[in-house]
Amino acid sequence: MWENRRIRGFAASFLAVGALAASGLVGANSALAQASKQEDPIPANPGQDLTAIERIFLPPSPPPLTAFPELRERWKDTPAFLRDSKFDINVRSYYRDAVTNAPASANVKEAWAAGGSVSTETGKLFDLVTLGAVLYTSVPLVAPSQYGDTGLLLPNQQGYAVFGQLYAQAHLFDTHKVTLGRYLYNTPFLGPHDNRMTPQTFSGYTVRGTFGAEEGKPSADSKESGSGPGFRYGGGFIDAIKPRDAIAFQSMASTAGVPTSNAGVGFGGGVLHWGPARIGAIDYYSQDLLNIFYTEGKYGADLGSGFNAIAAAQFVAQNSTGQHLMNGGTPFATNQFGAKVDFGYDTAILTVGYSVVNPGFAIQTPWSANPFYTDALIQGFQRAGEQAVMVGLSHRLTHIGLPGVAVAAHFFNGATSAAAAGAPLVETEWDFRIEWRPEWKPLDGLWLRAQYGKSSTWQGGSLTTADELRLVLNYALKTLLSG
Repeated sequence: MWENRRIRGFAASFLAVGALAASGLVGANSALAQASKQEDPIPANPGQDLTAIERIFLPPSPPPLTAFPELRERWKDTPAFLRDSKFDINVRSYYRDAVTNAPASANVKEAWAAGGSVSTETGKLFDLVTLGAVLYTSVPLVAPSQYGDTGLLLPNQQGYAVFGQLYAQAHLFDTHKVTLGRYLYNTPFLGPHDNRMTPQTFSGYTVRGTFGAEEGKPSADSKESGSGPGFRYGGGFIDAIKPRDAIAFQSMASTAGVPTSNAGVGFGGGVLHWGPARIGAIDYYSQDLLNIFYTEGKYGADLGSGFNAIAAAQFVAQNSTGQHLMNGGTPFATNQFGAKVDFGYDTAILTVGYSVVNPGFAIQTPWSANPFYTDALIQGFQRAGEQAVMVGLSHRLTHIGLPGVAVAAHFFNGATSAAAAGAPLVETEWDFRIEWRPEWKPLDGLWLRAQYGKSSTWQGGSLTTADELRLVLNYALKTLLSG
């Protein structure tokens, strides 16, 4: 009965959002996706498979120049504050259905929501300061009250609207910026975790910039992202966070499970890029809570005859600080190592990844998703002592007559016998993804994604299973409005 209900719900949602998309009424931000390492479309080659260190301190894509050509023409002789103003509308439709079956219980989460964001940014005032704002919203379309806490809406399945970004930026020498207020940051352990309707955003102050060549996102046919040499840096202090399914900002400590503290997070780091090579590091420090050090390196190579590859490795070290409030006053320290290799031919990619966690304590991710290569749709594979492997295959199907269509499948397996993880366990997961981004100009900006994951965890002689279905329809309305 339950499976029949799920199938009917999925089919109805698929047809409904498809119909709305065809009419140009529903969509989503074209830069959003499912997990921290999946925020871009399925890559066409290994160089487009961006890792956490490549995303570090990259600003969100700015709104396009004002969407109304006749208004721009009218304002062409006005001060830059008005003339260079930017405006963007993005909408999103998202269906999520997740079921967990444990030996003594079952949990169901289901909702279909629509919403998105409206963003604006002024031109420079006094050739120095810009102001910006982003309004995020999510409203329920189908949201059974008994299946709440999906992350798409408020926990009680109600809709919301919130100014997740309200900021001022001082532009120094074009390539350096100071940001004050609510903003979106993308770093390995403090980031948007943007796999629901709206991202996490943060309140604080930061400075970031570049020296040398400025790295950009790869083009559709590039084998390596960016150029070099160049150095991108950033740092600052964050005192509050707006979680994905919340309308209020709360302290960083509260999100980490310590509501008795108001501790913020100071951080700083950078990444050096030079041609196909990347290496970087960042450190986060929160008094009485947690210190996190993260570093990662990556190198890509064109092997000729249509073959190319990348190799990457990452390491994180975490320890409690001060009064050790995240662990009830008891100190802890842990670390994790990961590595992966991507082999590409034409538009197909084979990926192999590995990670291992210190047996003393699990990896903590209170302010982001897990940035490791073995992070899956359902499981994080970050328990104490857990070793995990991942094998994945993806392919863009342009050459077989399906332009804009791409598919991917990944298998994960993890195991640990560490005492800190409880009884010995083994867990596996299969993830499948298909997406369509039409190459027909009138539908530029449309992006439909469907994902399904199924995981199994064996521990202490019992089996827990989970399966999850996600359907996301993106449409960037700026493509309809801009000149």
